[in-house]
Amino acid sequence: MKGIRVIDMTQALSGPFCTWLLGSLGADVIKVEPPGGEPARNTPPYKDGVSLYFESVNRNKRSIVLDLKTPAGVDALHKLIATADVLVENMRPGVRARLGCSDEELERINPTLVLASISGFGQTGPLASQPAYDIVVQAMSGMMSINGPLGGPATRVGFSIGDIAASLFATIGILQRLYERDAAGAARTSHLDVSMLGCQWACLENAFARFLNAGIVPGPIGSRHPSMTPFETYPGSDRDFVIALGGQQDWHRFLSCIGLPELGDDPRFESEESRLEHREALWSKLAEHFEREPAQVWIDRMLEQSIPCSVIEDVQSIAASELSDAYQAFSAVRSPDGRERRFVRNPIAEAGVEETPAPALGEHTEELLREIGAKI
Repeated sequence: MKGIRVIDMTQALSGPFCTWLLGSLGADVIKVEPPGGEPARNTPPYKDGVSLYFESVNRNKRSIVLDLKTPAGVDALHKLIATADVLVENMRPGVRARLGCSDEELERINPTLVLASISGFGQTGPLASQPAYDIVVQAMSGMMSINGPLGGPATRVGFSIGDIAASLFATIGILQRLYERDAAGAARTSHLDVSMLGCQWACLENAFARFLNAGIVPGPIGSRHPSMTPFETYPGSDRDFVIALGGQQDWHRFLSCIGLPELGDDPRFESEESRLEHREALWSKLAEHFEREPAQVWIDRMLEQSIPCSVIEDVQSIAASELSDAYQAFSAVRSPDGRERRFVRNPIAEAGVEETPAPALGEHTEELLREIGAKI
């Protein structure tokens, strides 16, 4: 994306994650901040007095401080937008217009601009003005209703899937509109309206497909799969592991490699449907058998037969593993003062490209004002 300029008027997670992705793909991302800085700069935990939350999703950006309550600040912003390809914002609907960036004003300033607005409930509709955070959208979308222990209470997914999903959909939409703009020579501002709620519904495609077409109301089932088994967590003698049997074609091979071929003759387990019907009985038999040996013993036997499985890792074990190095999971980010941070790497970014650290507040203000010929 070299040669693409992105104006980042976002805060918290959904917007900054999107613009970090674009920056990691080569775009020139300019983060516009108020005089006090983006609030996420004050979000713990801190390292060397800097928010790790902020640093992680604001890599590969330049920071300019503009007071948009002043005519000079608005004028400088307009000059920046005139040079840009993309503007990303995640303000509550209506705020952008009050800051001098209404749809009409943006059309006048830059008729080929791609505008991406990320919000909880979209720019229009009955909930447009309602505030939203990740947990609110997870609850409203139905996401929480299918997550949690079997038969237990609805539970928030353990990371901000509401924010991250919206970021990913926004990024895809931006790339699509840039392609269409350049392919067709479109001479109009394109507005991408991304709602966190709509993105969560899209992530629930299987749950909705089952209900809308078969009347099945999904609920929390722990680590189980709603349509396949064995497809969940089992105990080894030392630690838990998961098995994900892909289908009937793997059933007898699976039983043979774990040393339970006789279960293949049990009519309760002869088909995918019958195994689902007798899932508890099957789980009990397998769990009793697996508890006799360490998890890695079973993992090795199953992988020899191409049965998908894994021990359950955690963030600490992954960060220290050779596997994360082999897949280049993390990016080492070095600051001019010699500080080094490690963050997750964009998995589709070019390998080996060094990321730049999150900017200090207003670090590039003078530089950018010179570029656009503005004063504040």
